[in-house]
Amino acid sequence: MTKKSFVLSLLVGVSLCFSTLVSAHSLWLNVTNYSPEIYPKFGANTKIYFGWGHHYPVDDFLSQEILDDFSLIGPSGNKVKLNPNPGGFLATSISLKTPGTYLACAILRPGFYTIYEEKGKVHHKPGPKIGLEGVIMSLHYEIFAKALINVGKKSGDSFKRPVGHSLEIVPLKDPSELKVGDFLPIQVLFKGKPARYCKVYATYNGFSSKCDYAYTTIADRKGEARIRIIHHGPWLIKTDMKLPATEDLKEKCDELSYSATLTLEVP
Repeated sequence: MTKKSFVLSLLVGVSLCFSTLVSAHSLWLNVTNYSPEIYPKFGANTKIYFGWGHHYPVDDFLSQEILDDFSLIGPSGNKVKLNPNPGGFLATSISLKTPGTYLACAILRPGFYTIYEEKGKVHHKPGPKIGLEGVIMSLHYEIFAKALINVGKKSGDSFKRPVGHSLEIVPLKDPSELKVGDFLPIQVLFKGKPARYCKVYATYNGFSSKCDYAYTTIADRKGEARIRIIHHGPWLIKTDMKLPATEDLKEKCDELSYSATLTLEVP
């Protein structure tokens, strides 16, 4: 191998490593109080702020410009659009008027991301691969996040109601009923159907300041998995999926990338 080709290989390798980090950016929703107390006259209040990057619970700032949807689904299934507070981690106060389980939801704007080599240099393009040669990686991504908030007295099973994200994690048991040592059953859905044999990662607040997860498992043929609760407090659950580009997108990318998170609290 010549010195030039060695340097190029090294650059590509470093770039691929870097791009893996970039394309693997996770989105999650932090909640200051997952079980706020409710008062007959005033209701309940809590704050939601965005997590973006690799280090749970906080890492990088999220630009409001790439946020496509931010909403709150109430116990009865009614959906209300939320307006993120600009700046910082987009920390947003919410008022909850009735008891029950609420789901805060966020979706980033779908987009393309491409890495290509040209004249011995590796370039990163936040767009499709159209017109490019030497493409190393090109994908179309969709990113989703949910947070489960319990207010006052428990009622019904709205905690396990799917919200319709392309990829989403649905808890099959109320996390507020769990204790350390129990298993939380979940189901991963892809476009409303079980996501078979996908990997599921979970960690709790304080486990690590790096990209480590406290628990990893694989969903079965029904898209179901169990997460062992080894610590109380806030948890982050994540899954992702990569598929070959569909026929209508093959000219723009090589791969479809989906990721989803669910945050909740175990008492």
